[in-house]
Amino acid sequence: MQDTLTTAIEMHRTGQLGTAASLYRQVLARRPEDGEALHLLGVLHHQQGDHRRAVELIGRAVALRPNATIFHANLAEAYRALGEFERAVGCCRAALQLWPDYPEALCNLGAALQGLGKPAEAVEPLRRALALRPNFVVARNNLGISLRELGSEDEALEHFRAAVGLEPGFAPAQTNLGQILLDRGKAEEALPYCEEAVRLQPDVASLHHNLANVYRALKRPVDAQGAYLEALRLDPGLAVSCAHLGLVLNGEGRPAEALPWLKKAVAIEPENATYWQWLAELHDELEEPSESIPCWERSLAISPDRGDARIALGWALQEEGRLDEARECYLAAARLQPESGVPHFNLGGLAEETGDLAAAEASFREAIRRQPGYALPIGRLATLLRGKLPEDDLVALERRLADEHLGQQPRARLSFALGHALDARGDHARAAESVRLANALNLELLKGRRDYAPAEHDRFVDGLIGAFDRATFARLAGLGPDTRRPVFVFGLPRSGTTLTEQVLASHSRIHGAGELRLARRTFESIPATLGRAGAPRDAVPHLDAPALHRLAAVHLDRLAALDGGRADRVVDKMPDNYLYLGLLSVLFPNAVFIHCRRDLRDVAVSCWMTDFRSIRWANDPDQIAHRFRNYRRLMDHWREVVPAEVHEVDYEETVADLESVARRLVAACGLDWEPACLDFHQTQRPVRTASLTQVRQPVYQRSVARWKNYEADLAGLFAALPLEPEPSPPRGRTAEAMTV
Repeated sequence: MQDTLTTAIEMHRTGQLGTAASLYRQVLARRPEDGEALHLLGVLHHQQGDHRRAVELIGRAVALRPNATIFHANLAEAYRALGEFERAVGCCRAALQLWPDYPEALCNLGAALQGLGKPAEAVEPLRRALALRPNFVVARNNLGISLRELGSEDEALEHFRAAVGLEPGFAPAQTNLGQILLDRGKAEEALPYCEEAVRLQPDVASLHHNLANVYRALKRPVDAQGAYLEALRLDPGLAVSCAHLGLVLNGEGRPAEALPWLKKAVAIEPENATYWQWLAELHDELEEPSESIPCWERSLAISPDRGDARIALGWALQEEGRLDEARECYLAAARLQPESGVPHFNLGGLAEETGDLAAAEASFREAIRRQPGYALPIGRLATLLRGKLPEDDLVALERRLADEHLGQQPRARLSFALGHALDARGDHARAAESVRLANALNLELLKGRRDYAPAEHDRFVDGLIGAFDRATFARLAGLGPDTRRPVFVFGLPRSGTTLTEQVLASHSRIHGAGELRLARRTFESIPATLGRAGAPRDAVPHLDAPALHRLAAVHLDRLAALDGGRADRVVDKMPDNYLYLGLLSVLFPNAVFIHCRRDLRDVAVSCWMTDFRSIRWANDPDQIAHRFRNYRRLMDHWREVVPAEVHEVDYEETVADLESVARRLVAACGLDWEPACLDFHQTQRPVRTASLTQVRQPVYQRSVARWKNYEADLAGLFAALPLEPEPSPPRGRTAEAMTV
């Protein structure tokens, strides 16, 4: 049996693990209490990844030979591989009691302490191991890891370089050297080390992950995706690769593809606050605050003392209209970050939304006072006050824009603000110059991530026109539920939708819900409602009465959640709902549909000058013209085929004769007239659009024909707009209904 054991050890040493295991078992069949055979078979199982069996076998060997120092050291490694770091530390300390200068035990102790998140404690045993054996590559690599975690990057780099120099075939040192170089912004220098690590050990998932990080830094997203996917093929439970793959896909402008990877990351590591934050941020980018809120809440439950996360949660709550909760988040952030101006900036935006413009101004000034270097409050102050902006504030705004170190995003925001301030002062040439710069910066910031795709929008509109033809409306006529509760106000952005909603919301029996995403969600849920795959427009031919009622019920339930079901009418004033008019008119054939129109040149100027958060086409005159042409094309189609009554509101008529228009709007809703509708600017309710300051004022006409101030600057845009008069109302509908 001793000869068999000797042969087994030789097979083990030369990598013939199957043969070695068989021989170890032969020895143990004859000598079950052979501690050496138990120990080595345990080491072999550890090498093969069966760490639980390794612990069992080496543990039996330790029980048989408690003074065998190497048994304790290797048992520690098996426990460390299982993540049982406390037990690993105990085994190392037992080994060191037997042999205080045992380098392997000192190295293993350092690694176990690293696993416990104690890099400072790990340094001492690792230094001792190196003092005893200066060429101990594993100890040098592990010491580099601890020093890196402690911020001693220069010394860590020295140890990683030394480890690679001593043993170029040691993959962990190669990858760690690459990672620390990457940390220092030297991705090109890091690349060969991470590639060599993968070549040396192609079956180790973490090495592919590290290589992917380098590719990502080098802006090689396709290579990064491939490396992350290979890491996940080797280890499907590697949460960090799932999360980083999601980030790469999102960075490539593919957020819908990124979403499942980030969801998988939080499913694998549900206590990782960072992954929950990344998932929340992605939902926010997708304009899904209802989905981001629970993610922010989970992230904060794990790591509660982060003011930035409190602010982000507050913003998502504000988007959902949960204003009191949003305010509490901003106040909590202000307590956590007393020197930061960001919480006060957000409190100012909340005050703007609720109509307390004096409180908004005070909050913006408080943000500036607390954080003088924070640029955004200055811009928001200018946008709020416009022509009333004091000269000192205008000078401060221009001084910030002159700072060459100002980042692209704040420069864009401040340039828009300066444009509004100059426009209000009548300095249209400088205003145009400032807005042109702001839009150019925004286009650069969106490039490659959220670019507007004109051809894609063409196809979308073509699909709507094809799906909702006369035959569709004839087939689905009268199948939707009989309710007049929804009121849809739509049109192009800046066409008067906010003013129309504010007039209606001043009525005691009408609730103004603001810009809801319900219509888009309802449209996108058509395939799931029908149990079909594919695009929503392809599922339209399969709609029937039960499907319409299911879709409408979900939509109405969401409306009821906004006001508790108290109001007779609920206004959804999302401008883009003109895209979904076909579906909405078959879902709610008795709803109120109000189309807001305005001189397209004035709409174009206003869009071009507005710093929209989510409208991607407003930064480019060519894209504005493209969008407007498709809008006119689709509205012409709806006029021809939609059987529902559509009330059309002209902005110019509204500001010229508010009472006549307001009375017809209220009548269209089937309600009695209330004079409060004329005092809409006094109505206290949240308003969440770029028009929030304008609807706090009485009607004025200075925005009519505003385009003339920019005729020279935007001549090309105006020439590209579909400026022919809108078609007359189709036969069969009253002219009054179509010209409200």
